[in-house]
Amino acid sequence: MMRRGLAFKLSLLFLVLALVTIGIVAYTADQTVRDQFGNYLQQIRGMQRMMGPMLGIAEEAFLGAFRQSLVVSIIASSVLALALGITMGLLFTRPVRRLTSAAKKLAEGDLSQRVTIKTGDEVEELANAFNSMAQNLDAKESGRRHLLADIAHELRTPLTVVQGNLEAWLDGVMQPTPENIASVHNETLLLSRLVTDLRDLSLAEAGQLKMHCEPADILELIRGEQAALAINAEEHKVSLKTDLPATLPPIEADPQRVRQVLRNLLTNAIRYTPAGGTITVAATVSSSASIAPRVITVTVADTGVGIAAEDLPHMFTHFYKADHSRHRAGAGSGLGLAIVKQLVEAHGGKVWVDSELG
Repeated sequence: MMRRGLAFKLSLLFLVLALVTIGIVAYTADQTVRDQFGNYLQQIRGMQRMMGPMLGIAEEAFLGAFRQSLVVSIIASSVLALALGITMGLLFTRPVRRLTSAAKKLAEGDLSQRVTIKTGDEVEELANAFNSMAQNLDAKESGRRHLLADIAHELRTPLTVVQGNLEAWLDGVMQPTPENIASVHNETLLLSRLVTDLRDLSLAEAGQLKMHCEPADILELIRGEQAALAINAEEHKVSLKTDLPATLPPIEADPQRVRQVLRNLLTNAIRYTPAGGTITVAATVSSSASIAPRVITVTVADTGVGIAAEDLPHMFTHFYKADHSRHRAGAGSGLGLAIVKQLVEAHGGKVWVDSELG
């Protein structure tokens, strides 16, 4: 109904415009011919007044034939205008019908729908916008499916460990020694951290994570996290250092969220830096007076094994792990860097990674 309606309206509009134009031309032609023909007869017959009632039979026959030809012309023009209107209406609405069909299939769940329209006008721009939207929806749906699969995988592993130990204790196959209890406790901590990280990440991506921004000293926050993770770094035989200026301008941020960012970055660096390595936290402020507000850049650099170029674009993706780091020993939730990205961007900042193997 809607497709026919648009084509019908375009055809009707074309016909109305044609009829109005033909009517004006016919009326003007009729009046002009009648007046000019009367003037012609006045000159020929030398009469003072030669109006309609005084026209002869031959003259009336001439005007009648002229009017009849006008009527035939109007009818023929109307039929032609209607045919052209229907044709042009169908041509104009064909891309719209294709877009409508693709949109309906997209709404039904077929995210592979794409429309190719080359008209060089607004309809082509609309088709390109539709294709971009469909591509983004397809990517988001694919990401959602992968995320659900990753969450199930990450939850299943610690749950299997906990379930296996509990069943062994219940069956008397294994006694609950302090070491076994500690192992189960570590798995429950991993589960708790995973659930917390998932909650924070979902709220951040939805823009609903509560931020309590206030003036904060970034140097104090960095030194605080360095002290908090000193024992962890020592256990991994990693040196944790800082390269900080004496003072930095205060920042407007949520101190707890900034600490979370620093802790995630430092914990990740400690986890993947081999024994004897060094982690350095540095901070610099832009010196250019043309940059307003001034930008503070914080870097966390380590002497780890490095990251391959093909892995760099995915480092802030949920549950992404490069091949060289796929192991369970000391593994995190797989969400730390994704949370870092969301929290930094929520503060209006940017985060990136530079690395190379070796």
